[in-house]
Amino acid sequence: MRLKGLLMLSTSLLLVGCSPRVATSFWRIGTPAASVRPGYAVLHEGKKVRHCYPITEWTDTPDNDTYHSLHHHGVAVESELMAYRIYFDKKQTIDVYCKRTPRLELGSSYWYPNDSLLALGYGDDILRVSGTVGVGSVKYWNGKKHTHIEPVAERQQRIVRQSRSAATIEVAVKDWQIEGKLVDMAVQYTLRAGHRAMRCDVTLSEPIEGLCTGVQSIPAKPTEQQQSDWVCDELPNGVLLASWGTDWPVNDTVKYAKETVGLAVFIPKEYAGEPVYDKSNNLCILRQTEDRSQKSGSYHAHFYLTCVGATKENAPVATNMSEWKDYLHSWTAGLK
Repeated sequence: MRLKGLLMLSTSLLLVGCSPRVATSFWRIGTPAASVRPGYAVLHEGKKVRHCYPITEWTDTPDNDTYHSLHHHGVAVESELMAYRIYFDKKQTIDVYCKRTPRLELGSSYWYPNDSLLALGYGDDILRVSGTVGVGSVKYWNGKKHTHIEPVAERQQRIVRQSRSAATIEVAVKDWQIEGKLVDMAVQYTLRAGHRAMRCDVTLSEPIEGLCTGVQSIPAKPTEQQQSDWVCDELPNGVLLASWGTDWPVNDTVKYAKETVGLAVFIPKEYAGEPVYDKSNNLCILRQTEDRSQKSGSYHAHFYLTCVGATKENAPVATNMSEWKDYLHSWTAGLK
């Protein structure tokens, strides 16, 4: 109880003077001709200049390069404490942007803060996900390792809803060829103001035995000299997966410093299947329950994800793996 009280006090102190809010960010790259579109902006990413306009939804086939057609490569959502983006490609991986000071930043940094913004204490991307599960991405377990969401007939990302207090973003696929059938899948991620954790709701047209989620190792490609700390705890109300480690967040190891990061996913008992592992990922199979209220039939699972930037945040909730585990056990206590 004392730990839980301290964590609540810490969050309250962080948010003093900061009106809790959430925001979304979804930018299509265009040309100067796009200046006639509402919300058009010229964005700068290093030496690159991009002509972009905001969108709320995009549906396309895998033949088109959706990943490189979007600024910051997919839809994003942020609270004052954390921001997450989902790659718009076969990976559908979640990446993390951490705040030094509680505030909304993507409206100014567009995920890529320049030197001036960094000097003002802006946060930044803290995680190199490579080909991993990142934190809370939905993947497929083939019996030996996780695989990406392919082949599919169609991919979609959209902003489902947004208010000052909460926002939901979605990644969906149509006709995913998996386990000898065609499956439609939608994953919605909801982030609330004043929170660092997201709830994740998965809906499928058919059940999938190998559906999984989890957390990556840090670094994403561990060596014998630098291994990530992993946790897989079977709690009374579900399964907790966590990792802790230090790595460069990007390939530029001159301008950027290494970041120490904690990742976690909690799967309620109803949806928690067998824990599974590969070299770079700490995973758990997602059981799905049938929603009989739907005439056409659908299957559902949900889980939660969270993150801490131990070296990026001015007042992190944890600075080592032991503190991270304590925080997570308090966090998961009320989840179902």
